[in-house]
Amino acid sequence: MADSLEFTRKEFPFLRREIDGRPIVYLDSASTSPKPQCVIDTVNGVYQHTAANVHRGIHTVADEATEAYENARREVAKFLNASPSEIIFTRNATEGINIVANGLGLMPDDEVVLTPAEHHSNYLPWRLRARIVPVGLSTDGFPIYADVQKVISLHTKIITLAHISNTTGIIAPVEHWVEAAHSRGLPVLIDAAQSASHIPLDVRALDCDFLVLSGHKLLGPSGIGVLYGKRERLAKLSLYQTGGGMVRYHSEDRFEVQDVPQRFEAGTPNIEGAIGLGTAVKWLRSLGMERIMAHSKSLGRQLVHGLETIPGIHIIAASAPLESRIGLVTFNLKVPGFSQDALARLLCDRYQILVSGGFHCAHILHHRLGFEGTVRISTHVFTTHEEIDKVLSALHELTDTYCR
Repeated sequence: MADSLEFTRKEFPFLRREIDGRPIVYLDSASTSPKPQCVIDTVNGVYQHTAANVHRGIHTVADEATEAYENARREVAKFLNASPSEIIFTRNATEGINIVANGLGLMPDDEVVLTPAEHHSNYLPWRLRARIVPVGLSTDGFPIYADVQKVISLHTKIITLAHISNTTGIIAPVEHWVEAAHSRGLPVLIDAAQSASHIPLDVRALDCDFLVLSGHKLLGPSGIGVLYGKRERLAKLSLYQTGGGMVRYHSEDRFEVQDVPQRFEAGTPNIEGAIGLGTAVKWLRSLGMERIMAHSKSLGRQLVHGLETIPGIHIIAASAPLESRIGLVTFNLKVPGFSQDALARLLCDRYQILVSGGFHCAHILHHRLGFEGTVRISTHVFTTHEEIDKVLSALHELTDTYCR
C-alpha cells in the first residue's frame, strides 16, 4: 500500500534509533511524538543565538526573542484559524484545562458534562471543583455522544470533551455538543491534544469557546501547550497565577493586569518551546492537514481490519464507524501469563515495536469496561502501512505461541 507521507521519515533523526541492533518501529505517538529536524534546529538556534527574556528587554537580542516568540503565536493562530490575541502559551493541554476550570469560579453543586472516556487531564480538574456528569457508554467503550442533550441541566456550567479520544481514536461529533451547549448559553472546551496532529482544526468553524493542545504530541517540544479561547470568554476568567510579565502597573495600593493573552502568561515562559512549536505547526501546515488526515484514517482502517483477525482481541469502540477513526487503536488481548503492560513490553523487547500499555490516563473508561489495562497503537505522519503489518504480524505470532 502506498504511503504518500513516507518521504517525511528522513526528517526524524529519532526514527534511526535501534534497540539491540535492530531498527525500531515507533507506534506510540499518542504518548509523545518524535521531533523533525527543523524543530530540533529551531530550539538549538534559540540556545545558540538568544539569551534574553521576552516582552521585557530593551536591547537588540531581546527584541529578536520577543519577535520570534510572538511570531510563534501567530503561527499557532494560523494553524487554528484564530487571532493571535486568543492564543495563550501554557505548559501543556493539562494546564490550559486547569486555567479554565479555575477561572470559571465553579461551585461544588455546579455540573460539568463530559464523556467517561476523557483523559485524566480533562476529568480531574473539573472533579476537584464541581460535579461530573458523564454521558453514557456503550458496552465496547464508545461514548454515547447523543446523550448530551439528556444530561444537561440547570446546574450545568460547561461542556467538555476530547476532539479525538486518546483511547478510542474516534473523532467526536463536537459540532453537536457545541450546538447543544450554545443553545443554552453554555461554553464548550475541546481537548485537541490528539486531534491537532491528525485532522484540520478551525476554531471559527467549530465555534468552540476554549480549545487546548500539547506541543509534545504535535511534533513540538515538551513543556509547551496552547489554550485557545474566545476573547470575551478569556477576559472573564479569574487569574490563574500572578507574577512578572502579566502586570501592566503595580503600586503599593493596587495593580493592573495586562490584556489577554499576556495576563495568563506570568513569569518567564518556555521561550524555546513556544518558538519550536511555531516551527512544528508551520511544518505540518506545509504538508497539508487534509492530506495528513487521509493518511491517518487509512492507517486506522488497516489497524482495525488487521486486529479483528486476531482471536480473543477486544478493540475499544469497535462499533464506531471506520470513517470516524484515526490511526489510533486501543485493545485488550488476553495472552496467558501476560498483563497488557507485559504484552507491550514484549513487543518492544522481542520485535523492537514501541507501543503503549496500561490505562493511558483513562482509568474510568477501563473500570467501566472491566479491563485491567489495554495496549494502544498510535501513528503519526511518518508511520507506514508496512509498520502496521509488522505489529499485526507480531501479535499473530504471539497469540500463536502463547494461546494454543
